[in-house]
Amino acid sequence: MYKYSESFTNQLDLFVKSLPFNGALDPENRWIKLAYQIDWLNFELIYAKTFSHTGRPGKDARLVIGALVLKHKLAISDEESASGGLTENPYLQFFVGLKEFRLQPPFDSSTLSNVRKRLGEKEFDEFERFIIKDLQEKKLLKPTGQLVDATVFQSDITFPTDCGLLNRVRKFCVQQIKRLVEVTGTKVRTYCRVAQKAYLAFNKKRKKTAKDVRHLQKAMLQYVRRNLAQLETLVKKAEETGHFIAGKILKQMETAKKIYAQQQYMYTKRLKRVESRIVSFCKPHIRPIVRNKAAAKVEFGPKASISHVDGLLFLDHYSYENFNEGTLLRQNIEKFEKRFGKKPEYVVTDQIYGSRANRELLKENEIRSVIRPLGRKSKDSETNANQRWRRRKQKERNRIEGAFGHTKKHYLLEEVCARTPKTEYSWIRMGLLSHNLVTGYRKA
Repeated sequence: MYKYSESFTNQLDLFVKSLPFNGALDPENRWIKLAYQIDWLNFELIYAKTFSHTGRPGKDARLVIGALVLKHKLAISDEESASGGLTENPYLQFFVGLKEFRLQPPFDSSTLSNVRKRLGEKEFDEFERFIIKDLQEKKLLKPTGQLVDATVFQSDITFPTDCGLLNRVRKFCVQQIKRLVEVTGTKVRTYCRVAQKAYLAFNKKRKKTAKDVRHLQKAMLQYVRRNLAQLETLVKKAEETGHFIAGKILKQMETAKKIYAQQQYMYTKRLKRVESRIVSFCKPHIRPIVRNKAAAKVEFGPKASISHVDGLLFLDHYSYENFNEGTLLRQNIEKFEKRFGKKPEYVVTDQIYGSRANRELLKENEIRSVIRPLGRKSKDSETNANQRWRRRKQKERNRIEGAFGHTKKHYLLEEVCARTPKTEYSWIRMGLLSHNLVTGYRKA
């Protein structure tokens, strides 16, 4: 249930009276100016739709959404957002809508995690729509051109290795076996100490040869096969005696079986890759994305196609599977038209978007592009003005690359520390939303 709160038109007066030492707030502070620019009422109307009509009332929309904006802008944890950041700074308390200065945290850190579970694609699209409308009415956003590119948001997982992944599965199986042994009264030999000793001895080696890796892979596969069979037997016995097995455990068992099957197949066939390969036991939805970048050839996390419009970033496509961003130009243009009610005057991309289909699409819609013309260079093929325009716009493409780096470094998108696909999506959209709020209203 959600209980609507009254808007405090005199919040600054109320807040100043509660400050210790007869303190006062600077009305020119960035957080106070940003708080007055944001239309919190519309945010509240969208957020309230995610609640049922019964139950305990949830926290105010401005409080939790404002705290998430602070989290991403200041690059702090949920715990700091709830306690350290808010309780130490009156300006941050004012930003999230508190009526007076408080020494105690206004909510528990788990609240932010629950909000990420509550917010989805529909809610973020509505937030985005209201921000665009407000910025355009205040003449702070001029959507003329569109810069398009793709990036990967790295997920917070341990760097995957075959042996490490198998050992993680083995440890899960042993942990559940020990718990079920107490329930069923059955004695089971897991060889967990022998397996752990072998794995630690392997990790201590400074130089690991291919023979060493393959030898440990074989051993780990044998341990996992034995432990999985033991675990399945114990689960059946426990269910027969009336004990309840949590759905989460059964789901993790299925993931463990898939990992074992994939690793066994790769070991037998001497392969390094397999379709829909699982690289994390805790996050089985993560897939390796081959990017061949200088810093990392392979990244682990969702890949996103993003549009850059007048300094703001908008998510156009999102997937855990690798995709060719050059095939999504039509979708990028349609999303632009849906957001701003018109087609872009020009589109700036790299050469991966230079397919014949994309060239025909841009020509049909009369959209200028920086993609180099096909064929040999000719003096009569382009006017000097067109060449100068194309070179100037190609330089503008650096803006979207810089925006990617800025949001990843300063808005907690360099490493997405969420557990489920839904909360990872909310984390990324909240980071982009925070960037757009701060960047858009900074022009005021």
